[in-house]
Amino acid sequence: MVFLVGIQVLYAQQLPTSSQYLFNPYSLTPSLAGYTGYSEVFLNYRNDWTGIEGSPRTFSANGFGNVYQKKLWIGGEIMGDKTDILSLFKANLSLTYKLQVEQNQFLYFGVWTTFFQASANMANGIGVDPNDPIIQNGSKLNSSAFNAGAGIVYNWNNLTIGFSMPSMFGLNDEYELNSSFKYKVQRQYQFHVSNLFELSDTWQLQAIGLVQKTANQPVNIEISAMAIYMGRFWGGMLYRNSGALAINIGAHIYNGFVFNYSYEMGLGNINKGSGGSHEITIGYRFKFTNNAYFGAREDITGRKKGRRSGTLNYPAVKDFNYNKN
Repeated sequence: MVFLVGIQVLYAQQLPTSSQYLFNPYSLTPSLAGYTGYSEVFLNYRNDWTGIEGSPRTFSANGFGNVYQKKLWIGGEIMGDKTDILSLFKANLSLTYKLQVEQNQFLYFGVWTTFFQASANMANGIGVDPNDPIIQNGSKLNSSAFNAGAGIVYNWNNLTIGFSMPSMFGLNDEYELNSSFKYKVQRQYQFHVSNLFELSDTWQLQAIGLVQKTANQPVNIEISAMAIYMGRFWGGMLYRNSGALAINIGAHIYNGFVFNYSYEMGLGNINKGSGGSHEITIGYRFKFTNNAYFGAREDITGRKKGRRSGTLNYPAVKDFNYNKN
C-alpha cells in the first residue's frame, strides 16, 4: 500500500503482447482488414506467466467485413486484460480502404479510433484483506480515454510491408486514476515486413519481422518463421528481444475454421521463472471452401487467387465421329 500510494507515474507494457498475428493479420494492424479478400472473425485467450500468482489473463475478439466492392472494409476489436489489481478494457473500430495500384500490387489505408478504460481494485490484490479499513473508501478506481491510429500497408504478391501508429496521441493524452496514480496512453510506432516463400508444391515458409517502439519503453523486435504444409497445417517459432521464445502450431480445420496454439517461454532473468505463457485462437473465414488457408486470396474483382487446393477440375472433352463420306 505504501508503494502504491507513493508512486507518481506507472510505466509498464501499454498493451498485452501476442503472437497470433502470424495468421491473424488484423491483430497486428487494422490496416490489413480485407488482406485476403474474405470476411473473418477471431477469438483469443492468453495466459501469461502461469507460474506467478495473479498473472495476466487476456480475452480478445476481432473481425472485419466488406462493405463496398472488396475495397472498403470495416473492422473492430474488443479486449479485456486482468493482472492482479489492474484491469484494462480496450475497444476499437476501424475503416480500411484497399487500392490496386498495379497488377498484383495493392495499398491498404487504415484509420481507427480506440476507447480505453482502466481500473485498479486494491481489494482484489493478492494477500490483501478486503475488510481492511484502509481500503474501504475508494478501493476501486476507474478512468477512461480515447485515442486514434492510422497505418499504411504495401502488398506485392506474397511480400507485405507496413507502417502504423496504433496510438497517435500520447504526450498530453492521459487518464489519471487519482492525483498519485496515472495510466498514460503513449504514442506508439510499428513497422513490419513479411513474405510467403513458395518452397514447393506442398511446402511454404512465412517469415515476419516486427519492430515496435512505445514512448518510455525499449524497442521491441520480433522475428518469426513458420513452415506451412499444403497451405493447411503450420508450425514455427517466434523470437522476441525482450527474452522470449514462442512455439506456434495450427491448422485449417474445415470450411474456414482455423485453430492456433502458442506456447511462450522465457529465456533469461525473471522470464525463466515465469512459468511460460499459453495462447489459443479460434477463427472463421466466411465463404471459404478451399483446403489451402495460407496463400488463398481474392482480388478486388472477387476472383480467387493463390495456391491450388489440391483438387483440379478439367474441362470436359467430347469425342466426335466424323463420316469420311
